[in-house]
Amino acid sequence: MHDTGDAPQFVEFNHPAGHLVARVVVPSIGQAEATEVRDAIAGRLAATERGRCFVLDLSEVSLISSLGLGTCVDLRNLAEKGGVRPVVFGMNRHLVDLFRMMRVDRLYEFARSQQELDALVAR
Repeated sequence: MHDTGDAPQFVEFNHPAGHLVARVVVPSIGQAEATEVRDAIAGRLAATERGRCFVLDLSEVSLISSLGLGTCVDLRNLAEKGGVRPVVFGMNRHLVDLFRMMRVDRLYEFARSQQELDALVAR
């Protein structure tokens, strides 16, 4: 199942096997996008069954501001609170370095390839 959700200009959703995959479809998550992205994903996250994965797909994102990084932390916290395992997928080298520098990498499981993502979601 694939749909565009409440904010198609920012996030597209997919629900393989009951997991939540939120693909951010804007090239950057800055001040203007952070709230829209968070709000679009938060409602879907609350409806995701405990024990499933929340995959934050950043494959189309090249830049994230500090506010955007805070949004990633907020979404992780919402996932943890709901018993949903947070996974981040598709980050470019710059974003991986940013997540590591700001220690956000400790909050998410990383899937660097589709194969790794499939393996994480299958557990």
